[in-house]
Amino acid sequence: MAKISHAFIVSIALTFSPLALALPASQGDIPADGYTIAPGALEDALIAFATRNRLQLSYSPALVARRRTPGLRGEPPVREGLARLLEGTGLTAVAVKANVYLLQPAPRQRPRPQPVATVAAPAPAPRGPTTTELDTVHVTGSRIGRAAFESSLPLTLITNEQIRASGHQTLFDVLRLMPGMSGHHPRNVATENGASQVPSAAAASASLYSLGPRATLFLVDGRRMANYGLVSTDYGALTDLNGIPLSMVDHIEIAHGGASAIYGADAMAGVVNIILKKDYRGAEVGASYGVSQRGDAEQQRQYASFGEQTPGGGSVFVSVDRFIRNPLIGSQRSWATLDQRSNGGADGRYRSGYGLGYAYWVIPNKGCEDEDELTNPRFGTDCRLDLPRYVSLQPGIDSNALYTYFRQPFGDNKEFYADLRATRVRLDVQTAPFNAVVSLPSSHPDSFYGLGLNYWFADVGPIRSRTTTTTRDFTVGIKGFRDRWDWDVSLAQRRNKVENRITGLISQPAVEAEVGAKTLHFNKADTNSPEVLERISPLSTLGGEMVLDTLSGSIEGPLTELPGGELSLAAGFEARREVLTNRPDDAFLNGDVALAQEFDLRRASRNTSAIYAEVNVPLHEKLWMDAAWRLDRSSGYGNQVSPMFGLRWQPFKSLILRVSAGEGYRAPTLAELRRPITMGDNKAYLPAVDAPLPCAVPAGGYCEIDVTSRINEKLRPETSTSRNFGVVWTPSEEFTLSLDRYRIRRRSEILPIEPVAYPKLFADALVSDEYGYLVGAQRYLGNYGSTEVSGWELNAEYRYQTRRWGNFGFRINGHYMDRLLRRVHPLAPELDYAGFGTPNRTVLGSVRWSYRDWIATLNAHYMGPATVSRDTPGSACEKFLDAPLRCRTPSATLLDLDLAYGGFDKWLIGLNISNLNDRRPVNYDYNSGGYSLVDDDPVGRYYLLSAMYRF
Repeated sequence: MAKISHAFIVSIALTFSPLALALPASQGDIPADGYTIAPGALEDALIAFATRNRLQLSYSPALVARRRTPGLRGEPPVREGLARLLEGTGLTAVAVKANVYLLQPAPRQRPRPQPVATVAAPAPAPRGPTTTELDTVHVTGSRIGRAAFESSLPLTLITNEQIRASGHQTLFDVLRLMPGMSGHHPRNVATENGASQVPSAAAASASLYSLGPRATLFLVDGRRMANYGLVSTDYGALTDLNGIPLSMVDHIEIAHGGASAIYGADAMAGVVNIILKKDYRGAEVGASYGVSQRGDAEQQRQYASFGEQTPGGGSVFVSVDRFIRNPLIGSQRSWATLDQRSNGGADGRYRSGYGLGYAYWVIPNKGCEDEDELTNPRFGTDCRLDLPRYVSLQPGIDSNALYTYFRQPFGDNKEFYADLRATRVRLDVQTAPFNAVVSLPSSHPDSFYGLGLNYWFADVGPIRSRTTTTTRDFTVGIKGFRDRWDWDVSLAQRRNKVENRITGLISQPAVEAEVGAKTLHFNKADTNSPEVLERISPLSTLGGEMVLDTLSGSIEGPLTELPGGELSLAAGFEARREVLTNRPDDAFLNGDVALAQEFDLRRASRNTSAIYAEVNVPLHEKLWMDAAWRLDRSSGYGNQVSPMFGLRWQPFKSLILRVSAGEGYRAPTLAELRRPITMGDNKAYLPAVDAPLPCAVPAGGYCEIDVTSRINEKLRPETSTSRNFGVVWTPSEEFTLSLDRYRIRRRSEILPIEPVAYPKLFADALVSDEYGYLVGAQRYLGNYGSTEVSGWELNAEYRYQTRRWGNFGFRINGHYMDRLLRRVHPLAPELDYAGFGTPNRTVLGSVRWSYRDWIATLNAHYMGPATVSRDTPGSACEKFLDAPLRCRTPSATLLDLDLAYGGFDKWLIGLNISNLNDRRPVNYDYNSGGYSLVDDDPVGRYYLLSAMYRF
């Protein structure tokens, strides 16, 4: 019996795009000779006004298209002058920081209270044009409307100009390269970080501070996204970023540090709020095409957007997007190999044949069916499986998306709004052919003295996963105001449905049947018939769906006037229902798929509710206090309170000090109420000296035990504490510098327990027979872990404007993680994983030059060195197959160049060159095959040409 074991986005910024941390905007100076801007096209007037006052104005071209301004004359201050230029356009300018403004649609003006009718003389006519007070932006990190980035939490704004200049075409790529964030590649998600050959899911996600996707909350327009429909044991619940096309994104806001008191669970490390486009006037169409220098990894995008005002002061916006990207496989890059002899390492390819160990083989298999597996001739020729040659370095994507937003005022002070987003994303991920140790009966012609056969199913081919994810999100709501209080009530549904079709997996019962009938050959000299291959490798499917229904309401406004300013309050409620459905096919349910983790057919649901309040208290004209409080109730886990407290002190006009502290809470997700990964024949060998019980099956100083898994019905919520301290220094309007220190500690962390590695710590997981002898161990998810992470974040911006050679902007975002302490149990050793596997310091910098109709941006992404090829931090750097290992991956810097030209009427043409220095990945971890999925660029130098036409 055989046995197997073991888009192109367009926006114009007249100078450098704003950063997230800065002082509120100042009034600015009036030109000595006043303003003389004639009525006409709004965009021309804005350019003249910004140039005269050395301002930054960020906006989308579609927002100002076909709009006209009444012009400007006289000597008003900057804010008043800008308001006059925008009068009657339906736009407002948001003060982002000193001399930096973001243009956006103006909110509907509130009617002024009308006095009782009396007979009176007519009011005198105004002497000059009336002005509109400039708006402020409501940013992530607070539910209180205020000037942008006036918060005790560090905040980062990624404008669509920065997105466009980066050249990235997916939200995943934009976020994973931000300092302080980590990417979760679809291939890692699919294979549970390489622990499984069965690609169970294929999402793309990101998270803050190496705390995983369970600690970073993703929002779209301030509302939660539904978790990915397929369960990932290693990541728990995660958010798939593939369903949000960049052509529909207006900007991205990131709140760093614990924000659970404001947004609830999953916000232990921070919040990423993706703001979609709305309220635009006009239309635009765009397209892009990209190809690598080597002629592969092609991609193309087409999109169109239309926005118009409706009768009664409302608006409608519609956008469609199509994006296609060809896959990139390891065989298309020479560095993707386990054969590192040319670099002074070992040949780590999978050796096929009979043997007793990795380095000793009795009889190699005859023949070699795949040219890619031939060793370099100078080293000799044999047949070995080079796993990295088959895997997806970049998955193939085929995405279609539709998004529409509608709002319509009614009554005196109310407004109805609704939005719908529908996407369908097909993701193709490939891994190496199935490989395992096969035990053949002595009667089989390919058997050899009962030795195990190290075998890979080359004739079956690579394991391929095609995942189709369908997203259906809609929101309906009513908002309005009364006096100076705003209110909002909405109902939303988020639906994420996934179907995964997998080819190349091996059916254990079918292999056993074919071996018994002697119709399945393993010597590679005899050919297996197509019928046999079809029987041992049938199509497998996995299905899942997550549905999130949310009813929410909020109210926000001033409570009272204090000597230092207005005391503001925001309060609200949320009621959510989650439903998770998993639908594996019969092969998975019956355990027929070889080396597959255990899957269950299940449907689970949960109700959660919350109430919250947040206040902003001006203790003094230079000292503000932020405080938030949230009560969450999750069915089965009781109530949990999450408070937060922060202070902002501005002792000088150019200096702000801020500090915040908060507590977080996260109940186990529906995705975590399952068994952890257990694969193969479930046999393990525990040293007899470490076993707390006598061995039932002794094996040369070891106890042979069966390892199974179970669901832990007694999981508890995780909790966290966060601390932030920061300094913001703005000595001039041209320069801004911020430095923040953070520390986050997560307790009662949900992790798979390891009773074989720590038998004395998890004695309750060991299984004995009726006589008290050790026979097995059970793995389950438990609340034993803890993580503490701390580090520094630096943001700096400098702008320099010249009279003849245009304007220059310099930006640096840096992150340094000095500690990442993890424990699997309170009594286990605490290990520091900072810089282990991935760099603990990254820098993202750019230099931007705008001259007439040209904008040129040079981006640099620096990644520090990382420790690899070690079991745990602090362990020795050993040898691999008698070859010395290099356990320190070198640092790397990637350069990108973006050119944009807007000199043609209504056209914007762009050229982006990614990885300008054509740096190839260098990674000494043998398990990675020369490439870090988290940080490296596998494509090489890449050219992207884009064009946009606005009507």
